[in-house]
Amino acid sequence: MDEKEATAAFRFLIALSVRLLIASTTRSSAVELPLANAARVVFDGTVTTAAALKAQLASITPSDTEFRVAFETTHVSNARYARYYLRSLEMQAKDTADPWFVPQGDGQVINLEHVLPRKPATNWPTFSEDDLRLNVTRLGNLALMRASDNSDLRSDAFSDKREVYAASPYVLTSQIGSVEEWTVATIAERQLGLAALVVKTWPI
Repeated sequence: MDEKEATAAFRFLIALSVRLLIASTTRSSAVELPLANAARVVFDGTVTTAAALKAQLASITPSDTEFRVAFETTHVSNARYARYYLRSLEMQAKDTADPWFVPQGDGQVINLEHVLPRKPATNWPTFSEDDLRLNVTRLGNLALMRASDNSDLRSDAFSDKREVYAASPYVLTSQIGSVEEWTVATIAERQLGLAALVVKTWPI
């Protein structure tokens, strides 16, 4: 591949990786063989364009609809992945070129905030243990925060956190500050809003 096609192929492979992590319904072995075959045909020169590579991997590529629908309910337990997803979505929300191509970020500078805390105190009475288990790692409950801001929040009540969220330089985090209450329904609603950005963030 020439440089232009290699860049386009790299972009596609990043998008494919995210889509497979979020929306793949097949076993890893079913994905590995097509990827290995694709690597072989690129190496031997049979495939020389990004479009041909996309066609080669079409059978394992989640569609836009599959990707968006899966994203609406996804949980992300790995903090590095969650930071990458949120930073990419943040850049898309700001209409930044190539939002998919961002580093995971320094965890000492940019923290991952759980709006509903992983270990909530008694000031989160509307969430049952089941609510906590089902919602704490949903992407709609996660936000980017500057480490200096996040260190002060801990397990504070949402009413005490709202001003900090509203003042955040991150668009998607600042939007949380406009919400009156943080509930199971608002977590789901925010995640739907994030899902609306994913096809443009990781296009194929």
